[in-house]
Amino acid sequence: MSRPEIQQRQSGFTLLEVLIAIAIFAGIFVVAQQLFSQSMTQRDRLDEEAARMEAQQLLLTWMTLDFEQIIARPVRDALGTPQPAIVGRQQGIAFTRAGWANPFALRQRSSLQRVEYFLKDEQLVRWHWPVLDPNQGVEPVEMVMLDGVEDFQVRFLSKSSAAGYQWTDIWPDQATLAMPPVLQPLPDSIEVTVFLSSGHVLHRFYRVVANPWQ
Repeated sequence: MSRPEIQQRQSGFTLLEVLIAIAIFAGIFVVAQQLFSQSMTQRDRLDEEAARMEAQQLLLTWMTLDFEQIIARPVRDALGTPQPAIVGRQQGIAFTRAGWANPFALRQRSSLQRVEYFLKDEQLVRWHWPVLDPNQGVEPVEMVMLDGVEDFQVRFLSKSSAAGYQWTDIWPDQATLAMPPVLQPLPDSIEVTVFLSSGHVLHRFYRVVANPWQ
């Protein structure tokens, strides 16, 4: 009696099965790549937003330090002409502030500082001068405070005996301009508005403390 022949079937994948497996893995790879790309894009957007918020907060900190220490100290320009303690115009303001830090008195200079904010090429720029009454050839130190700025507006609140409190976008106003700079009073409050290209608006009020210079 002969032993029946056992036919061994060779196991393996057909061409169709291989193609299906390749298609599945390719689909998984494409989806994974898209998810990774989206996550990286989202991370970049979050980083950019965080950087913008940090720059805006830094600007507000600088403005608070400057505007809350305004002092009624007029200056002279490079030609020796007296200038008011505060000069406000369209898209810009210049003023004298106190509290310019000088650790250990290492530098022979005043603690008062002349500062100017103005809009240039969609950038909010801050200038300060190394001396209050600069001679010809003394250049300001420039710092770009914020990019993507569409408009920069400043208004001044003052009180007159005839009209009471009124806002103006020019300082000195007509009544104050008639006085010598050394006698000109400061406004009671300053409103600062920064319009950003992103649509956001930075808005602050600063109360000007009666801080005469002697």
